[in-house]
Amino acid sequence: MNDNDSHSNKPFEPLMQELPESSAVLKDIRKAAETARRILEERKAEDIEIVDVTGKTSLVDLFVIASATSGLHIKSLSDAVEEGLEKEHSLVPDRIEGMDSKNWILLDYNDFVVHLMLPEQREFYDLEHLWSGFKTQRQRLGEIRF
Repeated sequence: MNDNDSHSNKPFEPLMQELPESSAVLKDIRKAAETARRILEERKAEDIEIVDVTGKTSLVDLFVIASATSGLHIKSLSDAVEEGLEKEHSLVPDRIEGMDSKNWILLDYNDFVVHLMLPEQREFYDLEHLWSGFKTQRQRLGEIRF
């Protein structure tokens, strides 16, 4: 085994500790994702999850996934998240997909993506299962976090 092989077997967390600047950026991403979760909770989104895919894909670090009760609710959630993240973190989405269909809206913030879906689409695409094996933090309405 050469030196390169030994690094490939290291768990991800110790590697992050070796990269303090990356850790600070990841911490900011997590704060913004938690803000999105809080906003969704306040606006009565259902089954809110934060899926951590850090180091598992080069596309993003986190997914925030939530269900809504109707197309109008999805649009309302999207507007609230967009407004709240801009106000609290000076973030605007790089792109927004699905505004016409209103059964799945995706807000792409580059480092994390917010998926707002009707329950039927969420069940069909089953993103949580697709990314199973990755650390998932389930955030349900009514849970108290300290």
